[in-house]
Amino acid sequence: MMHNFILLTAAASLCFIAGCSQGSVSTDEETSPENTSAAIDENSVTKLTLGPSLNALEFGGSDLLFAASNDDGSVYAFKLDPDEANETIDEPRPYNFEDFGSRISEFLGVSPLDITYNDLAVHPLSTAAFLSLTVRHTDGDKPALLKVRQSGTLSLIDINALEVTSVELNEPASTDVVFWRDIPAASLTVTDLEYSDGKLLIAGLSTGEFASTLRQLEYPFEEAARSSSIEMFHTAHNQNETRAPIRAMAMASINGEPTLIAAYTCTPLVTIPAASLVDGAHVMGKTVAELGYGNVPVEVLAFTAYNPQTQGLEDFVLVINREMSANLIRLEDLAEATTGPGLTTAFQGLGDTMGVENTRHPMGGVIQADNQDSQFLLVLRRNIDTGEIELISQIKGSYFRLSDFVSEYNFPDYTYPESQAATLGFHNMVKPMEGYPELVRR
Repeated sequence: MMHNFILLTAAASLCFIAGCSQGSVSTDEETSPENTSAAIDENSVTKLTLGPSLNALEFGGSDLLFAASNDDGSVYAFKLDPDEANETIDEPRPYNFEDFGSRISEFLGVSPLDITYNDLAVHPLSTAAFLSLTVRHTDGDKPALLKVRQSGTLSLIDINALEVTSVELNEPASTDVVFWRDIPAASLTVTDLEYSDGKLLIAGLSTGEFASTLRQLEYPFEEAARSSSIEMFHTAHNQNETRAPIRAMAMASINGEPTLIAAYTCTPLVTIPAASLVDGAHVMGKTVAELGYGNVPVEVLAFTAYNPQTQGLEDFVLVINREMSANLIRLEDLAEATTGPGLTTAFQGLGDTMGVENTRHPMGGVIQADNQDSQFLLVLRRNIDTGEIELISQIKGSYFRLSDFVSEYNFPDYTYPESQAATLGFHNMVKPMEGYPELVRR
């Protein structure tokens, strides 16, 4: 019931955004979340030990968590405890932790400003959130791997107690090269991880002639990662670039071939056939879109969601950005663009976009995000009004939170006309999911 309900209301949400007036949606009060307050295990930063921070996370199955550290230029594979690995939930439920940063600060016993949120990964069975943190302390920086259950319970994962194997990456980016006075190139040795078809893809920088590098490891780990140098045409800069690293990526099947979809700063979107990523190869990616200048992509996520235009499930790619709205792209459109010549000329002026058709969605303040399940995205974001860190779910199909806005609909004397039956249904479904069941209209 829940699955069909979400699909219907996802269609209603897009109708609401576009001003559509047809269709109707059911509501279900059972979607009211139970996780509006978090339980806290007895833990503190004093239980953490000094060591390299874990900068990027990626699950390789329910019992395997990959992590990369730019502190020591290594990639780790942690085997989770069987109880952690086999934990499941009955049905998808939204996260609604709007005071998440304060809870983490209390949990660790440090100031909110002493916590850096490095990455977020969702467990494929339990949909628990795993977060890699760096915690500043008088003793020095300490890494933390935090688990957040949908019930709200917070717990530290003792990485020193887990079975682990690791590989030190060849030619990590140099610590001698520094950007903007205090950003070492080494902090970009690994920018993102993607696990697909038994291989861990590792994007980032190296010290090679072509600094932008895509490494590959199979698990169990080999002695050394295979690596390919990556080149692409950047329309905003009007040149081929070999140093700028991939900042976010996802793997998808495009025209029947496994293909890497890569997003770069300022913001070209590039497709790279997985078959071309052989050891030692120099690969020219195909630029299929220019999404906007002055931006760093946070995540590229591939998933299936309801499309009201086709009235069915469809494959999408969502590019979530730090400085601008998220870009939603139909995989079918991306496949068509990939068969073409790609973009090879500069855009005409600042603010121009080019290439594959996409729609923009209001996902602001995002720090990290991941696919939560078939119905939700899980988003770690900063509230621009309060400065609070939030851990919240967003519905695939609408890509925004109704409770982020005050509009005409919020006035108590507003009456939904008959033409807005779908809008009313959508609002009545979303309000309990976002923690406001008392505001459902009858």
